[in-house]
Amino acid sequence: MNFLNPLFLLGLLAVALPVIIHLINLQRPQKVAFSTLSFFNELRKSTIRRIRIKQYLLLALRTLAVLFLALALARPFLPPTISGSASSGESRSVAILIDNSASMSRVGTDGPLIDQARDIVDRIIRNGNTDDKFLIKTTNITDATNAGFVSSNRAINQLDDIISVNSGHYTADQFKEVYQQLKDAPGGESVLYVVSDGQVSQLSSLEKIELGDESGAKSISVQLIQLEEAKQQNVAVKSVSLESQLLSPGSPITLSVEVENTGDAAVSNQFVSLQVEGEMTGQYETALEPGETKDFLFELVPEDVGYLSGQILLEGDEVDFDNTRHFVVQIPRQRSILLVSNGQKSSSFTSYIAPALEAARQTNARILFEEKQVDGIEQGTWTDYDGLILNGLTSIPAYWHQGLSQYVQDGGGVLFFPSEQGEIESYNQFFSLFNAGQFDNVIGEYGSFETITKMGELEEGHPILDGIFNKEENEEIRVDLPSLFYYYHYEPASNSNTLTLLEAANDDILLAEHRFGEGMLLISTLGADPGWSNFPVTPLFAPMYYRTILYASSPERGGLQQHQLGNTFQWVESISETDITLSINGTDYKPEVQRQSNGMKIAYEGREWEPGILEISAGDQVMQVAVNQDIMESHFDTLDKEQWQNILDDKVYLPDIIAADDLSNDKLDEQLRSSVFGKEIWNWFIWIALLFLVTETLITRLYKAESTSS
Repeated sequence: MNFLNPLFLLGLLAVALPVIIHLINLQRPQKVAFSTLSFFNELRKSTIRRIRIKQYLLLALRTLAVLFLALALARPFLPPTISGSASSGESRSVAILIDNSASMSRVGTDGPLIDQARDIVDRIIRNGNTDDKFLIKTTNITDATNAGFVSSNRAINQLDDIISVNSGHYTADQFKEVYQQLKDAPGGESVLYVVSDGQVSQLSSLEKIELGDESGAKSISVQLIQLEEAKQQNVAVKSVSLESQLLSPGSPITLSVEVENTGDAAVSNQFVSLQVEGEMTGQYETALEPGETKDFLFELVPEDVGYLSGQILLEGDEVDFDNTRHFVVQIPRQRSILLVSNGQKSSSFTSYIAPALEAARQTNARILFEEKQVDGIEQGTWTDYDGLILNGLTSIPAYWHQGLSQYVQDGGGVLFFPSEQGEIESYNQFFSLFNAGQFDNVIGEYGSFETITKMGELEEGHPILDGIFNKEENEEIRVDLPSLFYYYHYEPASNSNTLTLLEAANDDILLAEHRFGEGMLLISTLGADPGWSNFPVTPLFAPMYYRTILYASSPERGGLQQHQLGNTFQWVESISETDITLSINGTDYKPEVQRQSNGMKIAYEGREWEPGILEISAGDQVMQVAVNQDIMESHFDTLDKEQWQNILDDKVYLPDIIAADDLSNDKLDEQLRSSVFGKEIWNWFIWIALLFLVTETLITRLYKAESTSS
């Protein structure tokens, strides 16, 4: 224990006052013989002893009360770590982690939060000792704080270059790096300040941080200085999504835009706009209650294959860093489809898949297909195609398993049709590669034309069925439901993510989608010829399976191309070019490039990136990706004391949060000093002194040592 005002320890001299008074009271008066008082000679010795005990007890209580009051005036404090106390004259290593995320651009009652943070850091530095060393880091990476430990003057100069940036935050990484540098700093006391607006979504990233083995290492005090909770209304573009993944030139696509009021006040007269290639193409007016979200739909018609980029804009909002959300939609090229057939005709019925694909090729340039027999397939063939159709194979060769599994994992699509003579065990071994369930029975008789059940009612809500029918928005689907004669009974795996697309009237599955890695496996329990049902000869068959094949073969990169700040950028493209350049907001970057079986893997940390449209240039080929901020940066909820303690748990010593906006400059300076040296406990000494005084009063009133028994 040490003292912030050690001069007040002179007050301990006052402890002598009760003793002096006690000694004066012990002076015995001169004896005068008086016959009428002779009965006092009979006073019992035990009564005299009780009187003395009371006097000594009162003396002790009064002395202790004065002692603790004197100590309280000297302002005692506990050292911040268990490694021992640090005097105000010792050299210290002080690290300061400054939150410079986008939310720090908000304006409070005392100005922008980032300016308030710089002012507090300036106070920390100026309140330090002349030979203290300072390390300044920011949560969002900038070039301003790359130096190590520096003197106080250099540290103050660094503050001028620290600004709020709308990039990804790396709070946990920066905290861990600073903490390690403090551990490695030589001798003296160490303290780590975190100066932040206390945003829960940002500081909660420290919860899973691993600081290593602390045994034998010096302990470090971690002090959170929380800035004011700036009360500002805020509306943010939460997300942009596509209503359908079936994209092609000339066909309308719908963007679904979600807007959220993340503030605590209602907003009105704000506008949500769509800007495409620099031109405004749509706008909505909106009003939102606190915490409310609304969806807005914008329709686009791409003119060609390639990339379509734009922004969703908010107008009328005070906090502007989250008022723009970029998007890039890739309109895929032709899908290349490989149709794998059995080779030998196993029945008198003909599969209708090949005619449906041929009709699609003649009327629509979106699918280019090639048909091969099982014995004509070579290893590695799969990667040349966007989608595969396994049509009526009696078994799936085991030597295909690894290649097909990797193909789907990397983003390919496989549509499976069984054979009426299929080997269920072989099928199930194939399905097990994807944890996709199994066939456990066959229902009906192939080619009997005896109806077992009918197809169940069709429901929109999936890209395969959405838009296939010409009807009003709320109108029910009207179609003659096909009759089923024969099919396999399919049971999905209990722990799988299988989605039913078509089912029979008795709820048996007819077509299921199973996602695996970046791709998908579509399993049909019906074959594609009239021996299974009359479905192939209905008008619904061709358009539905055309859309199914189109959906399954949508390339991995089709649709929205997005990257979220705060994560390492990774991209895999089927190119051979190794000289690749990344460009965003007018600056070029050279990524790491690694050759893989499915193309080139491109990786770049992108810590300095801000929202925009990223271009990936590889020779003559240019690809685009929308880069956006994490929506959680728009949520300004702040930590309370309990949450802060729970985040780092018992990993480090955590003093109470310093709420900078509740303190005057002098009080703030006092709090900063005590946060370095420890926790003030003078109030404990006041309470102890009062306890002694109350006890003394009770003993004086209740303990009648002078009374005797008759």
